Amino acid sequence: MSESRLEDPRFKFLLVLSILFVLITALTWSPPLPRLTTEVRLGFHTTDLYGQAPMSPHLIYPSKFTGAGVRVAVVDSGIDYLHPDLRDNIECMISFTVFQNGHPLIWCPVINGTLAQAEVYEYIVFGSTGQYAWRDENGHGTHIAGIIAGKGIASGGKYRGIAPDVRLWVVKVFDRYGETSEETLVNALKYLVQFDIDIVNLSLGANNASQSLKYAIDMLVNSGKIVVAAAGNNGQTPLTVTYPARYDNVIAVGAVMRDGKPAPFSSMGGPGMAKPDIAAFGVAVVSTFPTYSVYLSPKKIDNYYGVLSGTSMACAVASGILALWVEVVGKQEVRDPNFIRAHSIYMNPFGVKTYSAGWGLLLPP
Repeated sequence: MSESRLEDPRFKFLLVLSILFVLITALTWSPPLPRLTTEVRLGFHTTDLYGQAPMSPHLIYPSKFTGAGVRVAVVDSGIDYLHPDLRDNIECMISFTVFQNGHPLIWCPVINGTLAQAEVYEYIVFGSTGQYAWRDENGHGTHIAGIIAGKGIASGGKYRGIAPDVRLWVVKVFDRYGETSEETLVNALKYLVQFDIDIVNLSLGANNASQSLKYAIDMLVNSGKIVVAAAGNNGQTPLTVTYPARYDNVIAVGAVMRDGKPAPFSSMGGPGMAKPDIAAFGVAVVSTFPTYSVYLSPKKIDNYYGVLSGTSMACAVASGILALWVEVVGKQEVRDPNFIRAHSIYMNPFGVKTYSAGWGLLLPP
């Protein structure tokens, strides 16, 4: 900058004025007001396989039972409902992203028509709203549903879920990017209270406590449902389990490696927080994936399957195992707080609950 310009009185005046403007702006700036709703994200998932070979969950937890007649609600990002491994399991699909006359848009094949007809209808809805009602645009919901109930049809039985005869209730609350509001999630959970559902899978989490979320969880549990939630993605750091997994009446699930060691990403409890409750296989899990393009990009196995790791996956594994138990002994016995302790294998020689794996690995019947 030339000395003649610095000596120009008009330039000096503009320079002083600019500095004053910056100072006034800095002094009067305040952070934006907090949102009225807490952001909720899908449970942790990553494409990192941590050196593990991809494996189908049914090979880790073999059982002669299939979850026949058991209803499991997957509250997630929707589903690829025409996927050959999942289409025969779907009993109802409920959308909290598209509404009709103020009510969630619902499609039950035995009432509304085939899933192929649902797809035609959904394209019509998309044309008028710009939103898909049940279609999984993220990929997470399809992967979770397959861990629980995938039939393995597209792979000739090689890749199937824990409980392939479960009746799926698909509840879409998350958008393409795996995000939703607390209000949306709470409304969805309250809505499910009225239905005869056995298990509610919540592969999701929020870092902050919420009275409205706690109230919705209490409503579900008091209506006889078993609520299972991912422990979270904050790593092996004490007191980092997320909500709703932190709540006493929710079965919190941590993730372990193939050798039973806690996965490095899995959240921990600590003094005053006796969570998680159990642990499940959650690394390099092979499961169903949408056959069309979605937001997530996992390692793909042909056009029908993907590989992901996370407490989300461990949560779904636990829901599948609990579905097997509901088939065998009934929901009331499984709801007993002592049930999971009695049917888990301890992860330590002392037979006590740990802050990484709870009571240990839940075993199938």
